[in-house]
Amino acid sequence: MDAEQESQWAAAQGIGIGEDLVPAALRHLEFLAAVDRRRWLYEGPLLHRAIRRYKACWLPLLAKYTEASVADEPLVVPLDCEWIWHCHRLNPTQYIKDCKRLYGRILGTNNVKSSIQAKSKDQAEKVWTELYPGEPFELEYTSPSDDFVDVGDGTAGGISYDLISAVRRQSSFVYQVGTPNMHDHRFLEEALARYKGFLYLIKLNQEKGMNLFRVPTYDVDLMWHTHQLNSVTYYSDMLNLLGRVLEHDDTDDDRAEGKKLDTGFSGTTEQFENNFGLRYWKVGAMYRGSLPSPVTSVPQIFNSEDDSVFGVDKAEKHLTILETTVVELYLQIVDIKNLPSAIPEKSVYVWFTKTQPDVFISDGGRLDISTKTGKSIGAGFQCEPTGELILTAMVDQAYFGASSSKKSEPLGKVSISLQELTQPDSKLSFERWFELKSRGAYAGSPPVSLRVAASCTVPRQAPQVLSMVNVKPFSLKACLLPHYIKDQNMSSWTRFVYDCGTELIRLQIREHKAKSGMALIRELVGVTKSSKQPFQLAEFTKNKWSFNNSNLSIIHDLKPSKDGCIHELKYGNKLIKLYRGRRLAYELKCCSQHAEDTTAVTAVKFSAEHPYGKAVALLDTESEFITVQCSALMSYLILWDRWSSKD
Repeated sequence: MDAEQESQWAAAQGIGIGEDLVPAALRHLEFLAAVDRRRWLYEGPLLHRAIRRYKACWLPLLAKYTEASVADEPLVVPLDCEWIWHCHRLNPTQYIKDCKRLYGRILGTNNVKSSIQAKSKDQAEKVWTELYPGEPFELEYTSPSDDFVDVGDGTAGGISYDLISAVRRQSSFVYQVGTPNMHDHRFLEEALARYKGFLYLIKLNQEKGMNLFRVPTYDVDLMWHTHQLNSVTYYSDMLNLLGRVLEHDDTDDDRAEGKKLDTGFSGTTEQFENNFGLRYWKVGAMYRGSLPSPVTSVPQIFNSEDDSVFGVDKAEKHLTILETTVVELYLQIVDIKNLPSAIPEKSVYVWFTKTQPDVFISDGGRLDISTKTGKSIGAGFQCEPTGELILTAMVDQAYFGASSSKKSEPLGKVSISLQELTQPDSKLSFERWFELKSRGAYAGSPPVSLRVAASCTVPRQAPQVLSMVNVKPFSLKACLLPHYIKDQNMSSWTRFVYDCGTELIRLQIREHKAKSGMALIRELVGVTKSSKQPFQLAEFTKNKWSFNNSNLSIIHDLKPSKDGCIHELKYGNKLIKLYRGRRLAYELKCCSQHAEDTTAVTAVKFSAEHPYGKAVALLDTESEFITVQCSALMSYLILWDRWSSKD
């Protein structure tokens, strides 16, 4: 930042906001996740019923409660009504207009609790039941969609805003902000600062009489949404800042080049960076693409909320899991200064590498200097958050008319600690000047400096990626077939090996005669370096596999499923389903040919936390690689995916 940019940034940070948006944003995210576990509120009969309840029950109750308290405790809003209320408030001008027309004032959130945060709902349910006898306080998925008391629209019938369309627009927002970064206090504190910068630009444009469409990144948008949800505070803050209520236009979703969103974002980026000297593009805050295609529209209903990790106890004790931490990093070389006059500016570029081996980076990559190319271009990649990045400024000899065979010449280098970028007290981003350490012909010149901008995601556990190697060719599916089908390769083992060559485990299907009688017993055995001797993991009896020390069962014969599931694993209060192709988080959208990937099988876990499923493993049957998100699932997912892939 230069002095003028620092002054403008300081002015932006002085913008008054009447609510602490960081903890409010965390509550906001918790609520969105709760709604996403009830996707029947996104469309269909229950959405229509929720809208009727919101108009005819919740708004009149809220108006009555805020005018003269009808309860001793905070008023608790039913979740379905809160969702419709949420979407209504995200059009602040329309919501304020509706409230003032129907009730003469803005209906705010003061002394109102979300149903997912309230410790007790007893008092709220009592008040609700007295006013609306026969209408349940909470709307549940199991409730018949046509069995309800018609309480009438009442005065709320005057709401003309299309709430169904508003819900559809907002239902995808949880996917865009449902990342670990968005739940990190460091990231949210920076998001708040960037939101204030965003508001400052709007104020600046208004003062200049410029009606420009400014587009937020998703961290800024999260703060903006959170601010709007406290309607009274937002109204007051916007009047103080702009003299009007700032509209929130979310009706345009066309991101094609040259369209309103695209040009608006480019303009916002340029203005933000010119005014503040900071990068607007930030990893973890950008558009993640369209929602992955769901595997089912019907939620799995579970009695318990427990979503703890589960697995095969005996196997886990012996598995040597190579845990790897990963971050997504965005790196941009913004500018260069003190470049020797003899060197053309456009001949200089930067090559980045790491000081130590990295699972995700091999040779590094090239970065051009944004101010010299006129393009704000960086590099986004994954890497381990350890060691140092080495940035080497290079001079392309081709600019001097030299032979194309002559290599580029290093101008100097600088190292950047990745631990510093990700440590607990960091901001997960920086932008500053770095002096290059020079040698050779440029050692005596004033030090060349690079302005580097970097941002990263919160470190997370990387998926386990293993290759499957058969000691000798065999069909694992054949091994799992009923005992009366003979397999000549019973002695075969399958090794599961990391890229570095470390073996995780070997698996084998065996069968032997029972001690009492002639019946054959089929078992899955494993062996690891630490166990030394094979140990039993599971046994095949009564047409299903039962795993030791657990209540996991794998049914051998499964009838075709409506949702396309090819196999199903039941584990206590959990469920694993296997689907052909790349599903959910593994879905590829880069081109149409990946829409139906017949070489892949995806394992999807269903639980109270993920009633619509969460992808936990992917098997590529062509390359014989398996990617597993959760190490505790390793043993049986590897086996079952391996078998199903041969189906």
